Amino acid sequence: MKIKKKANVIDLNSIVDVSVDVHKDNLCFFFEIDGTQYTDVCKNRTAIIEKKLLQYGNIAKEAKRKGLRVICEPTGQYQNKLMRTARRLGFLTCYVNAESVARFRVIESNDYNKTDKKDPRVISTLGKLGKVIGFRMIGERYLMLRKLHKIYDECESVVTSLRCRIHKVLVELFCDYSFKKDFLYSRSGRVLVKIYGCNPYKITCRGKDAFFSTMRQHAPGIRNDTIERLWRDAKSSCLNQLPAGYLDVLEGYLKDLLDDYDRMKNRKENITKQMVAILKQLRQDDPLIPPPTPRFISEKNFARLLAETGPLRDFTNWRKLMRYAGLNLRTRQSGTFKGHDKISKKGRRLLRKVLQCIALPLVKKDRLYGDYYHKKKQVHKMPGNKAMTVVARHLLRKIYGWYRSGQPFDEKRFFTSMSEYKRLKEAA
Repeated sequence: MKIKKKANVIDLNSIVDVSVDVHKDNLCFFFEIDGTQYTDVCKNRTAIIEKKLLQYGNIAKEAKRKGLRVICEPTGQYQNKLMRTARRLGFLTCYVNAESVARFRVIESNDYNKTDKKDPRVISTLGKLGKVIGFRMIGERYLMLRKLHKIYDECESVVTSLRCRIHKVLVELFCDYSFKKDFLYSRSGRVLVKIYGCNPYKITCRGKDAFFSTMRQHAPGIRNDTIERLWRDAKSSCLNQLPAGYLDVLEGYLKDLLDDYDRMKNRKENITKQMVAILKQLRQDDPLIPPPTPRFISEKNFARLLAETGPLRDFTNWRKLMRYAGLNLRTRQSGTFKGHDKISKKGRRLLRKVLQCIALPLVKKDRLYGDYYHKKKQVHKMPGNKAMTVVARHLLRKIYGWYRSGQPFDEKRFFTSMSEYKRLKEAA
């Protein structure tokens, strides 16, 4: 037996749309009741916003309306005070797409001018046409998860930047250093930084035997050919003859950058632990959230994914989730012209980034998407980035279906339709 819950339909004639153009310091309001237009401007301060909305609510009641619906564009963080205050006072809230406002502005007034008085009227017209986006209330835990993931992503960007800067300083300090970048972050590399500061002059000043003895003592297990290679690189770099004071500056800066790198790595690990802990709490509230699966998706990546999607139960079908991620297809066709289908990229950028991170190890030839990905590249002649986008779309749809099914992960079911799967199961 299927049970469907009928969605509550808002009677737009019984409420008043309050359209707001949001700025950092000011809010510009516009609404219309029975042919009378109201415009207002106030400071973007919570107490002032509350006073204004209560005032507009009283005007709406006098006109025998049930309440207000506050509509605005998402503008970073500046609209949050308005939307939270409106929800706290019991009013409805929704967004309009910023691109829609920009395009519709030309249609409404037949010019390209943009003013603070004009934009709220455009937003109001879009509201009347029903071109609005729901203001999602995702709950405390999902909010925490989303914010932690945002911080995690910022830390990841800083770590990448630090590695580039470390390599740049290292090339200048130890110019003939021939090892790969990862060696510096290994135990042997850290010993080289701690004792010698990666300064080739300090490495060679006491002679080869002393260097060999020190490295073996502080980095047990280091190979002789590694020490020999470091020695040759240092001897060659000393021919560069940089001033001693300049080398001291580079050495100190390298150590500071490595300290910053370690601090950011520790922060990432702590954030990951917090995200995983929140995910475990979310599973208690929603048992349909799938468990981590070896060779498919880890607990950390599941936490990152849910941080960006929010509750998966909010999406009634996979197409809505695809639009939310910005992975829905955009078609351009006119007459005999037919352009290439491309993804819209209008949704959550971080969600697309997480999907790429999950998909990357899965496209190896011996992994889940190996045959699927390489067939796209070799048979369909797709470039790598396009094939990865196809994998990301397929992956998101499958994870959504996995969630809705409530069933354990089944690799045989992954690329098989329901009818074919049942036929194969009956035949077996």
